[in-house]
Amino acid sequence: MRYQNAIWDFDGTLYDTYPAMMAALVQVYRQHQVAVDSKQLYQTIKQTSIKRVLQGLAQQTEIAFEQLDQEYHQLEQKLQQAPQPYPGAATILQQVSLNGQNFLLTHRDSAAERFLAADGLIDYFTAIITSQAGFARKPAPDSLNTLCEQYQLDKIKTVMIGDRELDIQAGINAQVATAYFDIDHLPITVQPTLTITQLGALKPYF
Repeated sequence: MRYQNAIWDFDGTLYDTYPAMMAALVQVYRQHQVAVDSKQLYQTIKQTSIKRVLQGLAQQTEIAFEQLDQEYHQLEQKLQQAPQPYPGAATILQQVSLNGQNFLLTHRDSAAERFLAADGLIDYFTAIITSQAGFARKPAPDSLNTLCEQYQLDKIKTVMIGDRELDIQAGINAQVATAYFDIDHLPITVQPTLTITQLGALKPYF
């Protein structure tokens, strides 16, 4: 099967942003004197979400989630200065754009657009949806369905690409194909259409 359109997640899929995200999260734990296993924490945020982890920390410390969330995002913004795209990102974005369209769907704010522009990648995208658009967060399919409707995408020829279960579940919920970027070899409970461990492995499918 060859696909035409790619809907990309950003963090951990196109860009290796996790080192700064983890550093910020660990710092929040330490600021509140809570012991943390960094390896386990990393697996947890990959398999669930940072929001879920901070909600758990809020219950544990009886500190408002909103405060912890603000602390995390301020630290992450400070630390996340120049993340790098994963190897092969530019090549596959270019390949998709030759015969189809790339879209970005991220829980991150407009910083994602800034990072893409800095690396000369933003022009490969037809549309970018960030957290500022106000859609329900993945795995809700609302944002994917909107892209498919607005740009008249053939769902059979469209694939959602992400590194977490919620990305894959969002694609399943929107009835598009899915590609799980499993760089860390972590199991998920849903079945993606494709599983890859490097972005170059997508080339035969576009």
